[in-house]
Amino acid sequence: MSDENFASEIPDFIKKYVPGITRGLSWAKYTKDKAKGTGMKVDAYNESKKNGYQKAMSVSPKEAEEVFEERKSILWSEAQELTIKAKEIASKVNNQETKEERERILASAKEAARNAGLQGAIAAGWEKGWNEGIASKS
Repeated sequence: MSDENFASEIPDFIKKYVPGITRGLSWAKYTKDKAKGTGMKVDAYNESKKNGYQKAMSVSPKEAEEVFEERKSILWSEAQELTIKAKEIASKVNNQETKEERERILASAKEAARNAGLQGAIAAGWEKGWNEGIASKS
């Protein structure tokens, strides 16, 4: 049963006089969303780590440092750009006139932050895989 279905079964007068119920439902939804996001980041990290390892194994020692620095800077700059975008969106939340507009902007900010975190996991995974690949070649 989804949180929305469960929430609809709770009478309104109980929600009004027992505010912990709605907070509990909100917390359950947040926890579920957080676990889903963490799972996505773990998968992205592991996949990127594998790609970094494979790239390290395929590159010659002569060009290894240049390839590493170039790829690392690209991945981390993408994460930085997404982080800046998330901060810009989040800074607009309190400037909205209505609750609906604030919720819409907040949802956009959450999505942007999720994307920034995902890109950070990709960059970190690739870098870790690269380092392991270079270490195993030596």
